Amino acid sequence: MKRANPSFSKSSYRAYTLVELIVATGLLSIVLVSMVGTFMVFASGSKGVAAYTEMSQQSRKALELFARDIRAAEDVTTATQYDLLIQIPEDTYYGGGTVQYTFDSEFGIYSRIVRDKFDAVTSNEILLDGVAQFTFGFFDPLGQPLDYTQQSLLLSVKSVQIDAEMVRGVSLTEATDYIISARFMMRNRPVTE
Repeated sequence: MKRANPSFSKSSYRAYTLVELIVATGLLSIVLVSMVGTFMVFASGSKGVAAYTEMSQQSRKALELFARDIRAAEDVTTATQYDLLIQIPEDTYYGGGTVQYTFDSEFGIYSRIVRDKFDAVTSNEILLDGVAQFTFGFFDPLGQPLDYTQQSLLLSVKSVQIDAEMVRGVSLTEATDYIISARFMMRNRPVTE
């Protein structure tokens, strides 16, 4: 009869059973899936925040330029729902000329074109992109809205309002930024009623 070696007895072996391995693998899978899900939610949130930040920067710059130009303008040459052309006096930063604000509904782009007094383009820049809706609104000195079809529109404009909606796609959702009721007075423009 052989004697069992005490160093290799059954009680000295410690191992995991198949059931223990399956349970541990299942728990590890649940933890990893929840971590990946949490990471995806944070990544999507970061994209949304980046889109809002970018839209906010664009709209702030567009409104600052528009406000400066409108306040300096001495006359309105064109005023439609998507297009505004203003005359700038010679004693300003531009030294005369015109500034045109236009919205291209096909591409969703709101841009600004500056021409000198000789009608040469000195600046052409896109101020807003990804614009879903846009309109200019025009008001008389008493704050009453003016109709685009009125012949006297160009004579009566004293303030201009921009209404725009910008949209950015973020994963399965959209980030939207509204510029609502950004109205500016034309300080240098005399108005006839």
